[in-house]
This record gives sequence, structure tokens and C-alpha cells, in this order.
Amino acid sequence: MTISKSIRLILISLTTSVFLLASGCGGGGGGSGDGDDGFPTPTLPADAAKFDALNANAIAVTAVGFVGTLDTVAELKTETSPSLPEVARSLADRIMRQRRTSTSIAARTEDISAGLCVTGTASAVFEESGTSESGSVTFAICDIGGIVINGSFSYDASMNATTLNYSFHVGGSLAMAVNTDSITIVMNLLESGNDDTGAISSNVSYSLSGIPDSGFLLTTAQAWAGNVLSAEITDGQLIIYGSDNTRLRITVTSPNEADVDLDNGSGTFVFDSTISLIP
Repeated sequence: MTISKSIRLILISLTTSVFLLASGCGGGGGGSGDGDDGFPTPTLPADAAKFDALNANAIAVTAVGFVGTLDTVAELKTETSPSLPEVARSLADRIMRQRRTSTSIAARTEDISAGLCVTGTASAVFEESGTSESGSVTFAICDIGGIVINGSFSYDASMNATTLNYSFHVGGSLAMAVNTDSITIVMNLLESGNDDTGAISSNVSYSLSGIPDSGFLLTTAQAWAGNVLSAEITDGQLIIYGSDNTRLRITVTSPNEADVDLDNGSGTFVFDSTISLIP
């Protein structure tokens, strides 16, 4: 079986809420001081699924759902489960709207457990300058109501107040115990765009493990690009790696549509299906 939509929404909603909480905490951003340690390189999980004609389409839809489709980006403020790139843009927007005239806000550590963890802890380190912010969030057995989280992520974001260009980098590893599943997602996302024109471009790598027959590694072969104002993905190619040398290739062929090609381990991609990039 593949990862259910409800589990995907739990993971995305959780990550989203933490990003927004961290970016709003005390009015500042954050700096982890971890350097490259906060931005891991995801690798193929040991429980990666073997792709075939029966599961290729479902795996592709799941993978694209995590990357983001921009279909709800116009309603970010009320969206309950936006994708990671959508969260990136939300944080960049905040930098532009709340741009400070001071040189910087000193790094500090804050306990953000209240309102987030029923038991366990979550803490964040923050630092902000006039046009950029960076930070890290760490979880220690943080129970958010039946989901227990351990791990951490870090991020850096910047905004040019003149050109309205922005960039956002986030990476980390979160382990979540959900019912009988132990889900781990390792992510590394780099996004850039322009808040005036709506142009957006993402390069992402992440691995998903812990869901039976659904583990995989995803990387961007060509930037996942589109426009926020028109809510369209217009360009990009993703490669998804499974076990036994199986792969999927997802190529955008028209706005919000993509072809899925399957490599069953032979080393050659063969067309499998067409998917919509709007969930």
C-alpha cells in the first residue's frame, strides 16, 4: 500500500505549524549556528518500495503532494495543510511585511512547547537581521496529541525589499510515531522567487520511510517552477528512487500536468501514466 492522504496531511500540517510558530515567536526569526549540519543530504531509505506498474501512479501522486502544487497558495493564511514550498513562501512574505530597520536582533533560545507539545518539549533558536532570518527547531518526545516527534530542522530565509526577490532554505530530519507507524522524513529544500511577479522555483530532496511499501528518495532533476499568481506549475522534473534500482521520472508537460515514466530496474524509463499536479 502507499502512504495515505491523511498521513501526508498530518506530516505537512505539523511541519507547517512549526514553521509558522517559529517565524512568529517573539516577532523574530532564528539562527541555529549548526551550519551544514542543519541541511542533511537525504538518502535512499532501507525500506524503500519497489516500483512497478501497480504502484507507480500512487507513489508519484504521493511524492508530488509533498513537493507542492501551488493550487492553494492564494489562500495561504487560511490553508490548514500547505506544502513545504508554500510554507517557504509564507515565511518569505513575513520578512517583507515585517522588515525591520534595526541592524539585527540577537540570537536567543526560546521554549516553544506551550501550545504545541502535550508532553515533551520543543525549543527554538532565533536570529534576525533587517532582510533575513535563520533558525532551528528541536523536538524531544513532543506529543502533539497522539503523534510523538523527535528531531530537528533548520532554515535560512532572505528578502530583497527593492526587487522583492526572496530565497528560502530548510533542512532537517523528523521522526514521528503515528499509531503503529514510525515515520521519518529527511528533507532539504531550496526555494527562490519574486513576491511581485509570483515566479517561484524549488529544488528539493527528501526521503520518506516507515510506511509499509511506500519508502522512497526524491530529488529534483529540473527545478520545480511555476507562478503563484496563476497557481500553476509549468516546468520541472523529479526523479524518485525505489528499491532494486527502480525509479520514477515525473516531468511537467503542461500547466499542472505531468507524465510519469517507470524504470522497473532495467535502466530504461517507459511511460506509465499522466497525473494532475492539483490534488
